[in-house]
Amino acid sequence: MRLPATTTAFLLALAALLLAVSPAHAEKRVALVIGNSTYAHVGKLANPANDASAVAESLKRLGFESVEQKSDLDYRAFRKALSDFSRIADGADVALIYYAGHGIEVDKRNYLIPVDAELRDGRDADLEALPLDVVMGTVEGARKLRLVVLDACRDNPFRAKMASRGGTRSIGRGLARVEAPSNTLVAFAAREGTTADDGRGKHSPYTTALLKHIETPGLEINFLFRRVRDAVLADTGGRQEPFIYGSLSSEAIFLKPGDGSALPTVAAKEDNGRLAAMQKELEALKQQLDKKPEAKTQPKDDGKLAALQAEVERLKKQLETKPEAKKPEEPKTKVAVGTFEQQKPTTPARGLKPGDEFQDCDTCPKMVVIPAGSFTMGSHMSEPQRGAEEGQQRRVTIDRPFAAGKFEVTFAEWDACAADGGCDGHRPGDQGWGRGNRPVVDVSWLDAKTYVAWLSRKTGKEHRLLSEAEWEYAARAGTTTPFSTGQTITTVQANFNGDYTYNGSGKGQYRKKTTPVGSFAANAFGLHDMHGNVWEWVEDCWNGSYAGASTDRSARTAGDCSLRVLRGGSWSNGPWDVRSAIRYRRYTDNQYTVSGIGFRVARDLTPEELGK
Repeated sequence: MRLPATTTAFLLALAALLLAVSPAHAEKRVALVIGNSTYAHVGKLANPANDASAVAESLKRLGFESVEQKSDLDYRAFRKALSDFSRIADGADVALIYYAGHGIEVDKRNYLIPVDAELRDGRDADLEALPLDVVMGTVEGARKLRLVVLDACRDNPFRAKMASRGGTRSIGRGLARVEAPSNTLVAFAAREGTTADDGRGKHSPYTTALLKHIETPGLEINFLFRRVRDAVLADTGGRQEPFIYGSLSSEAIFLKPGDGSALPTVAAKEDNGRLAAMQKELEALKQQLDKKPEAKTQPKDDGKLAALQAEVERLKKQLETKPEAKKPEEPKTKVAVGTFEQQKPTTPARGLKPGDEFQDCDTCPKMVVIPAGSFTMGSHMSEPQRGAEEGQQRRVTIDRPFAAGKFEVTFAEWDACAADGGCDGHRPGDQGWGRGNRPVVDVSWLDAKTYVAWLSRKTGKEHRLLSEAEWEYAARAGTTTPFSTGQTITTVQANFNGDYTYNGSGKGQYRKKTTPVGSFAANAFGLHDMHGNVWEWVEDCWNGSYAGASTDRSARTAGDCSLRVLRGGSWSNGPWDVRSAIRYRRYTDNQYTVSGIGFRVARDLTPEELGK
């Protein structure tokens, strides 16, 4: 049987991969492992010493040639350990640094904290702590992989003291995003600007997950950290999300080689442009393999080739028996774009006014008409726990009514899209909480865009995401206070983490999951869950402030468009993170949000619908 070209290309890539990781290609791999627990000027951390010891033992079992383990390093000892390791790492194939302990961010620069540091204000960080870029420079002599693993995002115990002394330096929570050099990965235990748990058992949640997966045979390095991420999210109920920064070459890298069974299944969906690039790369691999015929005849390679042939046969069977994608049913009536059934809308032909509700089809989101008006966007400098990204305030005009989803898009609405052949067939998980009228989660900004595109094709009406200005206008619903409910908010009014208080409020319930949409009263515009439940994607590119923003309702299409804006907070956030002015951002393809991010839809109204 003749295999398709794409199948042949994939098998060639697998051959190259298995040849690359065979024992015949021994590597020099070295590691420095540090656990700082006993801090002189703040409380002791329970787990870094245990974490570091366990990681060091694991790396030794993985065959690392040198594993330097250090604990409770003061400033002088920390710098010496890095200096000594830089010489060991120079010329190695793989150099790894693992650090457990305190880390902080000051003015967007990250620091690891020696145990004797006494940080009284932001200026002390430069004098008493180790900048992360210096630590990263320690491994730059490695040729193939430079890996820095930081279980160092614990809540900054120096922050309150440093902030109270004033000054001009910004002191953050957790660590800041890093730009890693080529062939370098920097792994954070928690995403930028968030904190990691130290843990209640023998190890932190992050190191527990790392120890569980690091010795898995045949688990490529990128997928190793994806599994760690998923395990930590599950263990912490979505509160802590690990993240990695950096990029590697196309060569697969394993800490423990194996037969490939731990690798994820190849996706059935193919992108022609991506395939063309892959075929070009694989042709180069084929030529490289053809230059080594002696590898096929040397007796020492017999075991390797037998394993390769067995893996090829297994994959051939898998690919030959792969079921075809289910073809959508032929629609009764086709619209101009796509192959979706266009349903008769229930929208009144004329006379919509603010507060009116309608649906564009039976399975479409319910919409509410939002009035035109003006409002002050952003938060005042006196608003408790506001961020600099929420300013400067400016007056924004919403020049005409528009329609917004009464609720966040639900699983039922998303599943209707997937069943109709839309949403790229993506069926996100529900965490065991149930689907139906709970808000859909585990969707990226790109996923949300596929939904509104499907909805537009299905209804013949141009649906979209809200702009950031529209979202805040709709959330405030005529108010100027931190919440549409006033100066405070309670867990009787919204779904958020009630273990925390804000602006003098009392504690409330922490439900630890989403609630069905509409479980709480609507705001004055008739919209539900604008505070909490799930973060909501909007259209805008990320900008760190409102500088240069327009005064109309349009979305900002300039800035960092690899990041898009999130608004409203979620079930796992404290009350300060569900304020009307709160802003956050994530990468457009970040689907791995597990349980905290969803979206709602919007669309413009025609003059005819408004009775004009």
